[in-house]
Amino acid sequence: MASFPKPPTLNDDRRAVDIYRRAAVILRERGFDATSMGDIADAVDLTKGGLYYYIKGKQALLFAIMCFALEQVENQVLKPALEVDDAETRVARWVEGHTILMLDDPAPMMVLYNELEALKPEHRLRVDERLNVSTNTLRDAIEVLVAERSTLDVDIATGAIRTLVEGVANWSGGVRADHDAIVRQVTRMAMDALLGHTEAARAVA
Repeated sequence: MASFPKPPTLNDDRRAVDIYRRAAVILRERGFDATSMGDIADAVDLTKGGLYYYIKGKQALLFAIMCFALEQVENQVLKPALEVDDAETRVARWVEGHTILMLDDPAPMMVLYNELEALKPEHRLRVDERLNVSTNTLRDAIEVLVAERSTLDVDIATGAIRTLVEGVANWSGGVRADHDAIVRQVTRMAMDALLGHTEAARAVA
């Protein structure tokens, strides 16, 4: 088994991916600064030496978790959204895909959004570039909708929808509605805010 000088992708070592997910849970609960490599090694059932086989240090692990989360965004959010040309459907797919990710794999996603300040500058630049692709995909589609049908401020609308979706992981555990119902309602709320109830219902029907 090879060690990895760069973060493995979803198609690489499945043990490394398992480490990312389990380490992300600890980082989400305790925060980056309060978590040691020993804490992470315990959480993933490895010695510290065994953990260093996969990851060189805590900074490298943080960057790897974020790259893992970004790869999921690119595969499960951006790809489906960019398959359609219609701006309304693109926004709905972006919101739906992102909400599903926040429900299905919340810890890496929350580390991605909450620990950016802890990254080294060179890593922060690379993560920001990839995050901006996702945000700009949403923003560009919203801009088309606003030009056609609304007087909303595009930047405020983009930020509000991102905040809505990114917050799902924080409150969904206490909601009795099932997974699909949460996805439908969050998507409906986002589209309703942009288009009004009648048009939003058509977008997520």
